[in-house]
Amino acid sequence: MIEDENDEGPDGRQANEAKGRIELTPAQTESLRNAVANMQRSIAPQIKLPKFTLPESMLKSFAVVSEIAEAQRAMMLSSLKPILDAQETLAAAWLQTANAITSDLFKSIAPLQSNLNLISAQLTKSMDFSFAQSVTPIVEAFAAQRSAWLKDLGSTVAAIRSCFYPPNLRIIKDLEMTGVEVVVMVDGIALYGLPRTSIAEALIRAAGASERRNILGRRWKTISADCRAAVEGCTSAAVAPYRPFVVVALDALDAGHTAAAQALGGTLVDAIITDYFGDNRYLYTPNKKGTRTKDAYDEFTVRQFIAFAPMWQAYQQFFVNEGDRVPTTFSRNATAHTVSPRQFNRRNAVQALMFACSLLYRLDEEVVGAA
Repeated sequence: MIEDENDEGPDGRQANEAKGRIELTPAQTESLRNAVANMQRSIAPQIKLPKFTLPESMLKSFAVVSEIAEAQRAMMLSSLKPILDAQETLAAAWLQTANAITSDLFKSIAPLQSNLNLISAQLTKSMDFSFAQSVTPIVEAFAAQRSAWLKDLGSTVAAIRSCFYPPNLRIIKDLEMTGVEVVVMVDGIALYGLPRTSIAEALIRAAGASERRNILGRRWKTISADCRAAVEGCTSAAVAPYRPFVVVALDALDAGHTAAAQALGGTLVDAIITDYFGDNRYLYTPNKKGTRTKDAYDEFTVRQFIAFAPMWQAYQQFFVNEGDRVPTTFSRNATAHTVSPRQFNRRNAVQALMFACSLLYRLDEEVVGAA
Protein backbone atom coordinates (compact mmCIF):
# COMPACT_ATOMS: atom_id res chain seq x y z
CA MET A 1 0.00 0.00 0.00
CA ILE A 2 1.29 3.42 -0.92
CA GLU A 3 0.90 5.83 1.97
CA ASP A 4 0.70 9.57 1.91
CA GLU A 5 3.87 11.11 3.18
CA ASN A 6 1.89 13.04 5.79
CA ASP A 7 -0.10 9.98 6.98
CA GLU A 8 1.95 9.16 10.04
CA GLY A 9 0.12 8.11 13.20
CA PRO A 10 -2.85 9.79 14.96
CA ASP A 11 -1.47 13.23 14.45
CA GLY A 12 -1.32 12.64 10.65
CA ARG A 13 -4.96 11.42 10.51
CA GLN A 14 -6.14 14.47 12.40
CA ALA A 15 -4.29 16.67 9.92
CA ASN A 16 -6.02 14.94 6.99
CA GLU A 17 -9.48 15.36 8.57
CA ALA A 18 -8.70 18.98 9.01
CA LYS A 19 -8.03 19.22 5.29
CA GLY A 20 -11.64 17.93 4.47
CA ARG A 21 -11.18 14.17 3.93
CA ILE A 22 -14.14 12.82 6.00
CA GLU A 23 -14.68 9.07 6.45
CA LEU A 24 -18.51 8.25 6.21
CA THR A 25 -20.21 5.37 7.94
CA PRO A 26 -22.48 2.99 5.90
CA ALA A 27 -25.59 4.61 7.38
CA GLN A 28 -24.40 8.06 6.41
CA THR A 29 -23.63 6.88 2.83
CA GLU A 30 -27.16 5.45 2.37
CA SER A 31 -28.74 8.62 3.75
CA LEU A 32 -26.72 10.70 1.29
CA ARG A 33 -27.84 8.54 -1.65
CA ASN A 34 -31.52 9.01 -0.71
CA ALA A 35 -31.06 12.75 -0.47
CA VAL A 36 -29.50 12.94 -3.93
CA ALA A 37 -32.35 10.82 -5.38
CA ASN A 38 -34.96 13.09 -3.84
CA MET A 39 -33.23 16.08 -5.38
CA GLN A 40 -33.29 14.46 -8.83
CA ARG A 41 -36.99 13.67 -8.55
CA SER A 42 -37.76 17.22 -7.56
CA ILE A 43 -35.82 18.57 -10.56
CA ALA A 44 -37.34 16.14 -13.14
CA PRO A 45 -40.63 14.88 -11.74
CA GLN A 46 -41.95 11.60 -13.08
CA ILE A 47 -44.94 11.99 -15.45
CA LYS A 48 -47.65 9.39 -15.10
CA LEU A 49 -50.04 8.83 -18.02
CA PRO A 50 -53.68 8.76 -17.07
CA LYS A 51 -55.40 5.42 -17.31
CA PHE A 52 -58.59 5.04 -19.31
CA THR A 53 -60.91 2.23 -20.29
CA LEU A 54 -62.88 2.07 -23.55
CA PRO A 55 -66.59 1.62 -23.00
CA GLU A 56 -68.02 -1.73 -24.07
CA SER A 57 -70.27 -0.10 -26.70
CA MET A 58 -67.21 1.30 -28.48
CA LEU A 59 -65.46 -2.04 -28.39
CA LYS A 60 -68.51 -3.66 -29.99
CA SER A 61 -68.48 -0.98 -32.71
CA PHE A 62 -64.85 -1.77 -33.46
CA ALA A 63 -65.71 -5.44 -33.69
CA VAL A 64 -68.52 -4.72 -36.15
CA VAL A 65 -66.21 -2.61 -38.30
CA SER A 66 -63.62 -5.39 -38.36
CA GLU A 67 -66.24 -7.96 -39.36
CA ILE A 68 -67.59 -5.71 -42.13
CA ALA A 69 -64.11 -4.97 -43.38
CA GLU A 70 -63.22 -8.65 -43.44
CA ALA A 71 -66.44 -9.40 -45.31
CA GLN A 72 -65.60 -6.70 -47.86
CA ARG A 73 -62.13 -8.13 -48.26
CA ALA A 74 -63.55 -11.62 -48.81
CA MET A 75 -65.99 -10.26 -51.41
CA MET A 76 -63.14 -8.53 -53.23
CA LEU A 77 -61.00 -11.66 -53.32
CA SER A 78 -64.04 -13.66 -54.43
CA SER A 79 -64.57 -11.16 -57.27
CA LEU A 80 -60.98 -11.56 -58.39
CA LYS A 81 -60.88 -15.36 -58.15
CA PRO A 82 -62.75 -16.08 -61.44
CA ILE A 83 -60.27 -13.87 -63.30
CA LEU A 84 -57.29 -15.69 -61.81
CA ASP A 85 -58.94 -19.08 -62.37
CA ALA A 86 -59.70 -18.10 -65.95
CA GLN A 87 -56.04 -17.28 -66.55
CA GLU A 88 -54.95 -20.67 -65.19
CA THR A 89 -57.64 -22.58 -67.11
CA LEU A 90 -56.92 -20.73 -70.33
CA ALA A 91 -53.18 -21.27 -70.08
CA ALA A 92 -53.56 -24.97 -69.25
CA ALA A 93 -56.02 -25.58 -72.08
CA TRP A 94 -53.84 -23.89 -74.67
CA LEU A 95 -50.73 -25.75 -73.59
CA GLN A 96 -52.58 -29.08 -73.85
CA THR A 97 -53.97 -28.43 -77.31
CA ALA A 98 -52.37 -26.08 -79.80
CA ASN A 99 -49.61 -24.71 -77.59
CA ALA A 100 -50.49 -21.33 -79.07
CA ILE A 101 -49.37 -19.18 -76.13
CA THR A 102 -46.35 -16.89 -76.72
CA SER A 103 -44.48 -14.17 -74.81
CA ASP A 104 -47.07 -11.62 -76.02
CA LEU A 105 -49.67 -13.29 -73.82
CA PHE A 106 -47.55 -13.10 -70.70
CA LYS A 107 -46.66 -9.47 -71.46
CA SER A 108 -50.37 -8.75 -71.53
CA ILE A 109 -51.05 -10.48 -68.21
CA ALA A 110 -48.17 -8.79 -66.43
CA PRO A 111 -50.01 -5.45 -65.96
CA LEU A 112 -53.03 -7.29 -64.59
CA GLN A 113 -50.91 -9.20 -62.07
CA SER A 114 -49.34 -5.90 -61.05
CA ASN A 115 -52.79 -4.44 -60.43
CA LEU A 116 -53.80 -7.47 -58.40
CA ASN A 117 -50.75 -7.04 -56.19
CA LEU A 118 -51.63 -3.38 -55.72
CA ILE A 119 -55.20 -4.26 -54.78
CA SER A 120 -53.96 -6.81 -52.26
CA ALA A 121 -51.73 -4.18 -50.64
CA GLN A 122 -54.58 -1.69 -50.50
CA LEU A 123 -56.83 -4.27 -48.87
CA THR A 124 -54.26 -4.80 -46.16
CA LYS A 125 -53.95 -1.08 -45.50
CA SER A 126 -57.71 -0.73 -45.31
CA MET A 127 -57.83 -2.90 -42.21
CA ASP A 128 -56.25 -0.11 -40.12
CA PHE A 129 -59.17 2.11 -39.08
CA SER A 130 -58.87 5.24 -36.94
CA PHE A 131 -60.60 5.17 -33.53
CA ALA A 132 -61.95 8.68 -34.17
CA GLN A 133 -64.07 7.62 -37.18
CA SER A 134 -67.57 6.24 -36.95
CA VAL A 135 -68.62 2.94 -38.49
CA THR A 136 -70.74 4.27 -41.38
CA PRO A 137 -68.19 6.62 -43.01
CA ILE A 138 -65.52 3.91 -42.87
CA VAL A 139 -67.68 1.32 -44.58
CA GLU A 140 -68.83 3.82 -47.21
CA ALA A 141 -65.24 4.85 -47.98
CA PHE A 142 -64.15 1.24 -48.23
CA ALA A 143 -67.02 0.42 -50.58
CA ALA A 144 -66.13 3.40 -52.78
CA GLN A 145 -62.50 2.28 -52.99
CA ARG A 146 -63.55 -1.26 -53.83
CA SER A 147 -65.78 0.01 -56.63
CA ALA A 148 -62.93 2.09 -58.07
CA TRP A 149 -60.55 -0.87 -57.93
CA LEU A 150 -62.97 -3.14 -59.75
CA LYS A 151 -63.53 -0.45 -62.40
CA ASP A 152 -59.80 -0.16 -63.02
CA LEU A 153 -59.48 -3.94 -63.08
CA GLY A 154 -62.25 -4.17 -65.65
CA SER A 155 -60.36 -1.77 -67.92
CA THR A 156 -57.24 -3.90 -67.60
CA VAL A 157 -59.10 -7.10 -68.46
CA ALA A 158 -60.72 -5.37 -71.44
CA ALA A 159 -57.30 -4.34 -72.70
CA ILE A 160 -56.07 -7.91 -72.40
CA ARG A 161 -59.08 -9.23 -74.28
CA SER A 162 -58.36 -6.67 -77.00
CA CYS A 163 -54.87 -8.10 -77.33
CA PHE A 164 -56.19 -11.66 -77.46
CA TYR A 165 -58.97 -11.39 -80.03
CA PRO A 166 -59.87 -9.61 -83.29
CA PRO A 167 -62.75 -7.08 -83.10
CA ASN A 168 -65.55 -9.49 -84.06
CA LEU A 169 -64.72 -11.80 -81.13
CA ARG A 170 -64.03 -9.30 -78.33
CA ILE A 171 -67.57 -8.83 -77.04
CA ILE A 172 -68.47 -12.52 -76.90
CA LYS A 173 -69.19 -13.24 -73.25
CA ASP A 174 -67.11 -15.91 -71.48
CA LEU A 175 -65.20 -16.68 -74.67
CA GLU A 176 -62.62 -19.43 -74.26
CA MET A 177 -59.68 -19.96 -76.57
CA THR A 178 -60.29 -23.71 -76.66
CA GLY A 179 -63.64 -23.11 -78.36
CA VAL A 180 -62.05 -20.77 -80.90
CA GLU A 181 -59.32 -23.30 -81.64
CA VAL A 182 -61.79 -26.06 -82.46
CA VAL A 183 -63.43 -23.84 -85.08
CA VAL A 184 -60.30 -22.44 -86.73
CA MET A 185 -57.87 -25.36 -86.60
CA VAL A 186 -59.94 -28.52 -86.28
CA ASP A 187 -62.75 -27.47 -88.64
CA GLY A 188 -60.72 -24.95 -90.67
CA ILE A 189 -63.37 -22.21 -90.50
CA ALA A 190 -61.95 -18.68 -90.40
CA LEU A 191 -62.95 -16.34 -87.58
CA TYR A 192 -60.41 -13.53 -87.83
CA GLY A 193 -62.22 -10.23 -88.46
CA LEU A 194 -65.28 -12.02 -89.87
CA PRO A 195 -68.06 -13.05 -89.81
CA ARG A 196 -70.06 -10.69 -87.61
CA THR A 197 -70.09 -11.37 -83.88
CA SER A 198 -73.48 -13.13 -83.75
CA ILE A 199 -72.50 -15.68 -86.42
CA ALA A 200 -68.99 -16.11 -85.01
CA GLU A 201 -70.47 -16.84 -81.60
CA ALA A 202 -72.93 -19.32 -83.09
CA LEU A 203 -70.04 -21.17 -84.76
CA ILE A 204 -68.07 -21.28 -81.52
CA ARG A 205 -71.07 -22.40 -79.42
CA ALA A 206 -72.18 -25.03 -81.95
CA ALA A 207 -72.36 -28.61 -80.69
CA GLY A 208 -70.09 -29.99 -83.40
CA ALA A 209 -68.72 -29.80 -86.94
CA SER A 210 -72.02 -30.79 -88.53
CA GLU A 211 -73.86 -27.94 -86.84
CA ARG A 212 -71.16 -25.49 -87.87
CA ARG A 213 -71.48 -26.66 -91.48
CA ASN A 214 -75.22 -26.07 -91.27
CA ILE A 215 -74.60 -22.51 -90.08
CA LEU A 216 -72.39 -21.88 -93.13
CA GLY A 217 -75.19 -23.22 -95.34
CA ARG A 218 -78.00 -21.21 -93.68
CA ARG A 219 -76.19 -17.90 -93.17
CA TRP A 220 -74.14 -17.83 -96.37
CA LYS A 221 -75.61 -14.56 -97.69
CA THR A 222 -74.84 -12.70 -94.48
CA ILE A 223 -71.36 -14.24 -94.33
CA SER A 224 -70.73 -13.20 -97.93
CA ALA A 225 -71.72 -9.63 -97.04
CA ASP A 226 -69.37 -9.68 -94.04
CA CYS A 227 -66.52 -10.93 -96.24
CA ARG A 228 -67.14 -8.16 -98.74
CA ALA A 229 -67.24 -5.49 -96.02
CA ALA A 230 -64.02 -6.76 -94.46
CA VAL A 231 -62.10 -6.63 -97.75
CA GLU A 232 -63.57 -3.29 -98.79
CA GLY A 233 -62.30 -1.89 -95.50
CA CYS A 234 -58.71 -2.87 -96.34
CA THR A 235 -56.73 0.11 -97.57
CA SER A 236 -53.10 -1.07 -97.73
CA ALA A 237 -51.17 -1.55 -100.95
CA ALA A 238 -50.40 -5.12 -99.86
CA VAL A 239 -54.07 -6.09 -100.21
CA ALA A 240 -54.76 -4.14 -103.40
CA PRO A 241 -53.66 -6.89 -105.90
CA TYR A 242 -56.11 -9.39 -104.40
CA ARG A 243 -59.17 -7.19 -103.95
CA PRO A 244 -60.55 -7.38 -107.54
CA PHE A 245 -60.40 -11.17 -107.53
CA VAL A 246 -62.09 -11.40 -104.14
CA VAL A 247 -64.90 -9.19 -105.41
CA VAL A 248 -65.31 -11.43 -108.50
CA ALA A 249 -65.43 -14.55 -106.31
CA LEU A 250 -68.00 -13.00 -103.96
CA ASP A 251 -70.09 -11.85 -106.93
CA ALA A 252 -70.06 -15.42 -108.28
CA LEU A 253 -71.14 -16.79 -104.88
CA ASP A 254 -73.98 -14.27 -104.56
CA ALA A 255 -75.13 -15.10 -108.10
CA GLY A 256 -75.28 -18.81 -107.33
CA HIS A 257 -72.11 -19.83 -109.20
CA THR A 258 -70.72 -21.69 -106.23
CA ALA A 259 -68.20 -23.87 -108.11
CA ALA A 260 -66.60 -20.85 -109.75
CA ALA A 261 -66.57 -19.00 -106.42
CA GLN A 262 -64.89 -21.93 -104.68
CA ALA A 263 -62.29 -22.46 -107.42
CA LEU A 264 -61.25 -18.80 -107.31
CA GLY A 265 -61.44 -18.78 -103.53
CA GLY A 266 -59.07 -21.75 -103.29
CA THR A 267 -56.62 -20.08 -105.65
CA LEU A 268 -56.74 -16.88 -103.63
CA VAL A 269 -55.99 -18.76 -100.42
CA ASP A 270 -52.97 -20.46 -101.98
CA ALA A 271 -51.65 -17.22 -103.50
CA ILE A 272 -51.98 -15.25 -100.24
CA ILE A 273 -50.38 -18.01 -98.13
CA THR A 274 -47.49 -18.45 -100.57
CA ASP A 275 -46.81 -14.71 -100.82
CA TYR A 276 -46.95 -14.29 -97.06
CA PHE A 277 -44.93 -17.29 -95.86
CA GLY A 278 -42.84 -18.18 -98.90
CA ASP A 279 -41.14 -21.57 -98.57
CA ASN A 280 -41.94 -21.56 -94.84
CA ARG A 281 -45.57 -22.30 -95.66
CA TYR A 282 -44.67 -26.00 -95.53
CA LEU A 283 -43.89 -25.68 -91.83
CA TYR A 284 -47.57 -25.02 -91.16
CA THR A 285 -49.16 -27.71 -93.32
CA PRO A 286 -49.30 -31.52 -92.99
CA ASN A 287 -46.73 -33.53 -94.97
CA LYS A 288 -47.27 -36.63 -97.09
CA LYS A 289 -45.93 -38.99 -94.43
CA GLY A 290 -48.23 -37.51 -91.81
CA THR A 291 -45.32 -36.92 -89.44
CA ARG A 292 -45.42 -33.12 -89.32
CA THR A 293 -46.93 -31.66 -86.15
CA LYS A 294 -48.50 -28.32 -85.30
CA ASP A 295 -45.44 -27.23 -83.32
CA ALA A 296 -44.65 -24.42 -85.77
CA TYR A 297 -47.85 -22.68 -84.66
CA ASP A 298 -46.21 -22.13 -81.28
CA GLU A 299 -44.39 -19.18 -82.82
CA PHE A 300 -47.63 -17.29 -83.35
CA THR A 301 -49.29 -14.81 -81.06
CA VAL A 302 -52.88 -15.62 -80.16
CA ARG A 303 -54.24 -13.34 -82.87
CA GLN A 304 -51.87 -14.75 -85.48
CA PHE A 305 -52.95 -18.24 -84.48
CA ILE A 306 -56.62 -17.38 -85.00
CA ALA A 307 -55.83 -15.90 -88.41
CA PHE A 308 -53.61 -18.66 -89.79
CA ALA A 309 -54.83 -21.84 -88.05
CA PRO A 310 -57.42 -22.70 -90.78
CA MET A 311 -54.40 -23.37 -92.99
CA TRP A 312 -53.78 -26.69 -91.21
CA GLN A 313 -57.14 -28.12 -92.28
CA ALA A 314 -57.25 -26.48 -95.71
CA TYR A 315 -53.93 -28.10 -96.69
CA GLN A 316 -54.60 -31.65 -95.55
CA GLN A 317 -52.87 -34.05 -97.93
CA PHE A 318 -54.92 -35.27 -100.90
CA PHE A 319 -53.60 -37.32 -103.85
CA VAL A 320 -55.97 -38.34 -106.64
CA ASN A 321 -53.46 -40.76 -108.19
CA GLU A 322 -53.20 -42.62 -104.90
CA GLY A 323 -56.92 -43.15 -104.69
CA ASP A 324 -57.55 -40.78 -101.78
CA ARG A 325 -61.23 -40.24 -101.07
CA VAL A 326 -62.41 -36.75 -101.97
CA PRO A 327 -62.99 -34.78 -98.73
CA THR A 328 -66.38 -33.23 -98.05
CA THR A 329 -65.03 -30.16 -96.24
CA PHE A 330 -63.08 -27.41 -97.97
CA SER A 331 -59.68 -28.60 -99.15
CA ARG A 332 -57.37 -26.41 -101.14
CA ASN A 333 -55.69 -29.50 -102.66
CA ALA A 334 -58.97 -31.20 -103.57
CA THR A 335 -60.33 -27.94 -105.01
CA ALA A 336 -57.24 -27.59 -107.21
CA HIS A 337 -56.80 -31.23 -108.27
CA THR A 338 -60.24 -32.72 -108.73
CA VAL A 339 -63.82 -31.93 -109.65
CA SER A 340 -66.44 -33.61 -107.53
CA PRO A 341 -69.78 -32.67 -105.97
CA ARG A 342 -68.31 -33.97 -102.71
CA GLN A 343 -65.87 -31.05 -102.74
CA PHE A 344 -67.57 -28.36 -104.79
CA ASN A 345 -70.61 -27.06 -102.92
CA ARG A 346 -71.89 -23.83 -101.40
CA ARG A 347 -70.67 -24.54 -97.88
CA ASN A 348 -67.13 -25.17 -99.07
CA ALA A 349 -67.25 -22.10 -101.32
CA VAL A 350 -68.27 -20.00 -98.28
CA GLN A 351 -65.51 -21.59 -96.18
CA ALA A 352 -62.86 -20.89 -98.85
CA LEU A 353 -63.85 -17.24 -99.25
CA MET A 354 -64.06 -16.73 -95.50
CA PHE A 355 -60.44 -17.87 -95.20
CA ALA A 356 -59.23 -15.77 -98.13
CA CYS A 357 -60.94 -12.60 -96.89
CA SER A 358 -59.83 -13.24 -93.30
CA LEU A 359 -56.21 -13.54 -94.45
CA LEU A 360 -56.46 -10.23 -96.31
CA TYR A 361 -58.00 -8.57 -93.25
CA ARG A 362 -55.06 -9.78 -91.15
CA LEU A 363 -52.50 -8.74 -93.77
CA ASP A 364 -53.97 -5.26 -94.00
CA GLU A 365 -54.03 -4.98 -90.22
CA GLU A 366 -50.33 -5.86 -89.99
CA VAL A 367 -49.32 -3.38 -92.68
CA VAL A 368 -51.42 -0.51 -91.34
CA GLY A 369 -50.34 -1.23 -87.75
CA ALA A 370 -46.67 -1.17 -88.75
CA ALA A 371 -46.98 2.11 -90.63
